[in-house]
Amino acid sequence: MRLGKQLKQMKEASIERMPQSIIQIFENSIEEIKNNGLKEKALKIGEQIPDLPLTSIDGETVLLSELQKADYLILNFYRGGWCPYCNMELREYERLRKDFNQLNTDILGISAERVEYTSQTFDKNSLSFPILTDVNAQLMKEIGIVFQLDTASKEEYINFGIHLDEIHANNSFELPVPAVYVINKDREIVYVHIEEDYMTRLEPSILLELIKNKLTAVKS
Repeated sequence: MRLGKQLKQMKEASIERMPQSIIQIFENSIEEIKNNGLKEKALKIGEQIPDLPLTSIDGETVLLSELQKADYLILNFYRGGWCPYCNMELREYERLRKDFNQLNTDILGISAERVEYTSQTFDKNSLSFPILTDVNAQLMKEIGIVFQLDTASKEEYINFGIHLDEIHANNSFELPVPAVYVINKDREIVYVHIEEDYMTRLEPSILLELIKNKLTAVKS
């Protein structure tokens, strides 16, 4: 089953069981992100991703440039292992990893979760590609894909047992919008896909086809 269909089924199930008042809070949050123009302000095709340090699940600090070995590197910025939509997306990239590798393309998953949580995300999704911690979301802030939770959303996250202060080891209550960046060996951005709505994601099979065609159908 394609990722989009899985996500659609999960979204419908969530809406069915969730009170309308909570749905409205999350919809308002998504609309606020759109109105703030985050997508328009984020780094674009042709710009360069900063070479900032990330932390592996083994606790080692690595620069992004040290991980760029293939022709293309997919940077999948996800919200966290607590997010079921993110987990579905990570598993779909894992399913297609060999296909991407055949096109000399590697994959990285990046979140602001503490290493302990990142390690759990890696294990529970049976991943073989690296996922890393962007401490305090420094790289994501430089790229421009971070927003701060509004008060109502923050309260609902806590009600759902999602304590971002513990998960991120800070009190900023910041999250990335789901984003996929593809960079070349010069860390130049050759493809961007940003979603303000966390329940919607780029179909990895579509990205696979774009890379097969040398990203001739790029979009921002």
